[in-house]
This record gives sequence, C-alpha cells and structure tokens, in this order.
Amino acid sequence: MKKTMITMLLLALTMGVAAQSADSTSEKNDTAKSEPFVCQLVEQQPSFPGGDEALKKFFKKNLHYPRLAEDYDVEGTVIMTFFVEKDGTLTNISAHDCKIDRFNTTKFSQETEAKQKQLKEQFALLFAKEGARVIRKMPKWIPGRYNDDIVRIKFNLPIRFRDPSK
Repeated sequence: MKKTMITMLLLALTMGVAAQSADSTSEKNDTAKSEPFVCQLVEQQPSFPGGDEALKKFFKKNLHYPRLAEDYDVEGTVIMTFFVEKDGTLTNISAHDCKIDRFNTTKFSQETEAKQKQLKEQFALLFAKEGARVIRKMPKWIPGRYNDDIVRIKFNLPIRFRDPSK
C-alpha cells in the first residue's frame, strides 16, 4: 500500500458567514476584499463540484500525510477557512484550530518537554500547510445563494489527517 495514500475522514462540513474579510495569511488572490458579505443566512451553501463524495475523492487523491507526522504516528484535524467568491474561486485561505488527536506516546515521551511542545507546533503547522496546499489545487466551487443572488461566503472545512499505515 502506498505510504502517501491518506485515509481521509471529513467531519461534517460547516460554514460560517462573516461581515468582514478574514485575515489572509496564505493567499494573495483577494479578488473581492473590498466587497464584504453582510448577510448572515444563506439559502444554498457553496459546494464542491460533484458534492461531498467528489470532495472525499479529491482529498484522497491529493492530500499527503506529512513524513514527520508519520514518524510519530500523529493524527489530527485542522479547520481550514476560506471564502467562496461569487465566481466560485477560493480566496483568503487560512488555517484555524489545529488539534492533535493522537500520537505515539512511547516515542513522544522520549523527547524533552520543550521538544514535545515544539513538535506539537510543528505538526499543527504541517497539517495547516498541507490543508492550504490542497485547497489551492481545488477547482472552482459552486457558489452560495441568498435571495436568488450569488453571494460571497466564508466557509470552514475540517480536514482530518490519519496515519495511512493504520
């Protein structure tokens, strides 16, 4: 079995709507920064072309489990946040709330407390970077709608990293 194959579990897709632009830490194509979305409710959430099954297949094909995480048997979840613009492009990609769910306690306990803290931060950063890389590869999404108008919507997408050897 290929080591790069990821068993990806999507948590329930969640979405959030904001009246202001999100901070852009990893994306420069902020095409609609000057056009804030002020509506709090939507009739139709944005969606990946082909739906949830197509999104799962996309992640299975494109998401890579980081090598360092493999060394320590680390699993975790990162919440990726981005805007789905009116034309379906994804902008303002950033990572929030990266949580380490599991790791090899025997190997991890051999490290100093300072090294353990450093490793946890490194795992969170690796998961965030990989999540952002994959989202940047995505095709345009089907935009959301409100009052029959296509609208810009902030979207939260949880990505679960699982050890492919398990």
